Amino acid sequence: MMASLNDRRYVLGSRSPRRLELLQQIVPPELIEVRPPRSPTEDDFVGLTKWAAIETRLLEIARAKCADVSDQIRATKADRPPIVITADTVVVVGPSDGRLHVLGQPPEDDTWREVVRQWFEHEYAGRTHLVATAFCVAWPDDRISERVVRSAVTVDDHVKRWLDWYLATGEPRGKAGGYAVQGAGSIFVSRIEGSLSNVIGLPLRELLEVLADCAVG
Repeated sequence: MMASLNDRRYVLGSRSPRRLELLQQIVPPELIEVRPPRSPTEDDFVGLTKWAAIETRLLEIARAKCADVSDQIRATKADRPPIVITADTVVVVGPSDGRLHVLGQPPEDDTWREVVRQWFEHEYAGRTHLVATAFCVAWPDDRISERVVRSAVTVDDHVKRWLDWYLATGEPRGKAGGYAVQGAGSIFVSRIEGSLSNVIGLPLRELLEVLADCAVG
């Protein structure tokens, strides 16, 4: 199985250096090319409060990224089409009324600090939230494999002690949900149930299962 996978070429359709670092843990780096989608714009999750709708939108985003990157590759008329991998990760919090809410990246303007502060103090502290990643794999024979993986992350109740310091690091910027569990944001996390790599942005075990189960020739 591994010999077959290591004989292939892969394209990661992502702008995330963290996803590249993760993929390099299961695929030799020399076999990976990074080719982001042409547009960074993605559909949003506004108005989606049920898990089924959130999961559907996640898959739509990962699938659209995969189609975009695959189209770029077809335009190059490569002799040996690669396996294309794309993904999208969101943080999902659940208010007391049972309606779910997706937290995206903090605003790009100067309001990001207050937005992240509100998330930590009112959505995270002493609670468990979900981190969900949808990934899509496009095979050279036009098959598509996709999956959504969820992990539960519990945040310590006492976030205020370190929150000013964390905001000063600037780490929350550009991060889904405003924190990086692989970085300084780990100081707030008391428990993770499920895949740690999923929380970072690419569920390695589940991706490897798909690559192994669907590999041909």
